[in-house]
Amino acid sequence: MGNIIYHYCSVESFRAIIENKTLWLSSVYNLNDYKEIHWIKDKIFKKIKSSVTKDNFLKYKSFEELYSNQLPNVYIASFSEGSDLLSQWRAYANDGFGVAIGFNSEYFKENKLVQTSVVLYDELEQEKQIDLILSPLEKLDQNIDTESLEFVEICKNIIIDINNLSAKSKNELFKEEQEVRLVHTPKIIDDKENKKYIFEDNISQMMFRSVYGNLIPYFELKFEKEKQIPAIFEIIKGPKNKFIDEEAKIFLSNNGFYSVDIKSSKSSYR
Repeated sequence: MGNIIYHYCSVESFRAIIENKTLWLSSVYNLNDYKEIHWIKDKIFKKIKSSVTKDNFLKYKSFEELYSNQLPNVYIASFSEGSDLLSQWRAYANDGFGVAIGFNSEYFKENKLVQTSVVLYDELEQEKQIDLILSPLEKLDQNIDTESLEFVEICKNIIIDINNLSAKSKNELFKEEQEVRLVHTPKIIDDKENKKYIFEDNISQMMFRSVYGNLIPYFELKFEKEKQIPAIFEIIKGPKNKFIDEEAKIFLSNNGFYSVDIKSSKSSYR
């Protein structure tokens, strides 16, 4: 993975990101393609089905129930290693009128609550990861008490690993996107006794926005203006973008990003 990862967005989103110095990491349940969240989940269920016998049935059935009833606490922001991809301009940058913000991937490594993950498209590698993640379950005694704390804790750790794999895995048909994701996995605890939710290891308060009649949860990831390790290297203008370079340069400078380069898409898309 190179040092620059590109966030394709509309001009309106670009303005808000630069002025607020903030990225939004949204729940994996609110991705553009809802099928993404089932990509690894379907493989997990298929693997379990092939592993079940009459002797270990209860063990796997109990795990399946725990897995199915636990929503993943995984929040992501999407980027691409490609700086000038027509598919990205069309899908995420207002049909080419927007921009691609070239972030420094090294900058985010300073934040221990966020992981930078290249999306895994190779199905064989995904299957290997699934086998590795499920191996602790496979090794458990088939007569283990599925109500025991030991079993529940082992299953919870497996589910966390599955959710992390799900957050960075996609169908190989999307390989052209060259996607990279920032992944945040806070702990969200339902404190029934005190009638509230407790958040641990979170980068911000959980925020909500309304989109097409739905409430979308997200966390805010703040980045700083220019410093020793810059957050942003360059801005790529979309093939239909109308920016005047000098004006865009002033806008960036006013918000603490004087040294950011401004480049133009080489696409002939109109």
